[in-house]
Amino acid sequence: MMGAQGIGDLLRCLRVRAGRTRPEQAQHIESVQGQWFDPERVKRWETGKRIPTSTDFQLIADSYGIAIEVVRAAVSCSRQQRRIGHLNPPEEGADQVQRRTFMGFALAAGLGGEPWGRLAAALEGAPVDKVTASQLVSKTAKLFTAEERTPARMLAAQLSAHLDTITTVLPTSGTHRRELTIAAGEAAALAGWVHWDLGDPETAMRYYDTAALAGRRAGHPAINALVLGYTSYGVGPVEARKMLAAAQEHVREPGYATARAWLCAREAEEAAAVGDREAAVRALDRATTAFDYADPGGEQAWVSFFVPARLASMRVATYARLRHRALEAAADEALAELGTTETKMRVAVLGDVASGYLVAGSVDQAVEVGRRALAATLETETTMGKLRLASLATQLPARHREARAFREEIRASLG
Repeated sequence: MMGAQGIGDLLRCLRVRAGRTRPEQAQHIESVQGQWFDPERVKRWETGKRIPTSTDFQLIADSYGIAIEVVRAAVSCSRQQRRIGHLNPPEEGADQVQRRTFMGFALAAGLGGEPWGRLAAALEGAPVDKVTASQLVSKTAKLFTAEERTPARMLAAQLSAHLDTITTVLPTSGTHRRELTIAAGEAAALAGWVHWDLGDPETAMRYYDTAALAGRRAGHPAINALVLGYTSYGVGPVEARKMLAAAQEHVREPGYATARAWLCAREAEEAAAVGDREAAVRALDRATTAFDYADPGGEQAWVSFFVPARLASMRVATYARLRHRALEAAADEALAELGTTETKMRVAVLGDVASGYLVAGSVDQAVEVGRRALAATLETETTMGKLRLASLATQLPARHREARAFREEIRASLG
């Protein structure tokens, strides 16, 4: 067995490849676990002065972006080295750490045939194989699915680790370069959305710019549609309408019906915001027509959230701004479509419906649904939900006892 293949070398190599100092790595771990993490623990792990215990394994796997089986095997290797007295970690930044840790560890642990073993080979400069490329593309899709349930801060850490991996393998991706560039672009767009959710628009825009660049490099304009759709939430209605019109031009091909439906519904919301009733109704009609041909679970992972309930709630938001006579009926329909799973999509639907009922004059229903929206927002920690509730609070009538009490609940809960 090769020497220096334990957990210390592995974690040091992963950190150096990510371009982080030890304090920065500690901050990264903090973002994953949601509480302070001592930078000295990183140092002790890397130098072999302390071997992680089983209670650390999942945290290490999540924050370093590796499988928990790899952590267990590396720890086992370190313990064996300690028993035989051969633990002699190399100096920080030494070439041997960079060159041999991944491959030596994978071979020593007998993992060369597993996904992380194949990834290790790719990281060492070997050509990326089909299975490894497929694994990374699949991981991107899973992160979009996870976005519906994962707090933004934790998801940001997972996306950072995933993008680090793709960035490392791209130079040797060969025939898989385009698909990995697309996966990287989609992941960067999601990272932008997550950082916007965290209240960091500057970082969000940097991710969006990088995602758009990936779309251009890969010749895949659908990434630009995704970026424009996300960005439209952070600008005024006039600029948003321009973005959404441009975005729709990028998803005209077959297989993008769900994306078209989402972007058209977004256009309807923004047209209604400036009182353009005719344009809003036309955009909603286009959204409904496109959705008739949609397969949210079988098209792009980034539109898997756009289920019937979400389309219905965007209709509610549009009708509320237009004070449309069918507003209350649309709100009833959106609630009927909504399931019970606590996701960020559910937060958006409940927020739209509560506002819709309020505009329609059904204050009691608005308060009842609004309380459900508040509970779901606190559960998922989504900025969009907080913004909807803050807006709702300003509209609740002071003369209505329950509405007044709910307004105070919102302000107390959201600070």
